[in-house]
Amino acid sequence: MKRKGSILSYLFLGIGFILIFIPLYMTVISSFKETYQITGDFFGLPNPFTLGNFQRILSDGITQYFFNSTLISVISICLITFFIPMAAFSIARNISKNKAFALMYSFLILGIFVPFQVIMIPITTMMTKLGLSNIPGLIILYLAYAVPQTLFLYVGYIKTGVPAELDEAAEIDGCGKFKMYFSIAFPLMKPMHATALIINALWIWNDFLLPLLILNKDSSNWTLPLFQYNYQGQYFNDFGPSFASYVVGIVVILIVYLIFQKSIISGMTSGSVK
Repeated sequence: MKRKGSILSYLFLGIGFILIFIPLYMTVISSFKETYQITGDFFGLPNPFTLGNFQRILSDGITQYFFNSTLISVISICLITFFIPMAAFSIARNISKNKAFALMYSFLILGIFVPFQVIMIPITTMMTKLGLSNIPGLIILYLAYAVPQTLFLYVGYIKTGVPAELDEAAEIDGCGKFKMYFSIAFPLMKPMHATALIINALWIWNDFLLPLLILNKDSSNWTLPLFQYNYQGQYFNDFGPSFASYVVGIVVILIVYLIFQKSIISGMTSGSVK
């Protein structure tokens, strides 16, 4: 029985690997093919191998949209990593002592259960009236939408991974609250920083709907997903450059994931239990 369970586990893992690998394989090899090769032999290797698709998207201005996505992602992640752990630390240390902190925490994580479609139109209307239908406005929204899930993860991690006794020891040594937080508590959250970075970076880098609503008025502010969407629509029958643009989007976030992958599991497991 145990052997059958192992066989089934490996079978499902193999199916999962194939379902993930095949689309990735087709995307990468298609980026080095001419369009007639893609339509004629979709699964075959490039023959001849060409970099023309990448040269094409470079000449069509993908660097501007790549820069926009990078700028938005980096600033958003920096703000998320600076402000949310600070709020989480304060809540984690006071939630059992002060009902106001418990109420605040409950209110903030309620955002996890609110579908974006419910607030999509009000958010778009509000940002337009405030004159924030631009890159700074989008960054503010990303910070706001990251609060519920990221705060929940940080609070759980701080309760288990950052002992309260450290606060008392720091106070005895004459360490102030801010110095104690930035010198002791913040570095101890490194695994959760990596986890939060990956979760939010994947979402922000690949997000399509918020940029579509906030940035679609000015094409110079487009992010990479918006460029890919409009590029595919403009050159519907020219598949090669479209696949090349997808590879550009995949490579960056894959590199970020590989850099921080070692810290992700420890951050998720430590923050999931009390």
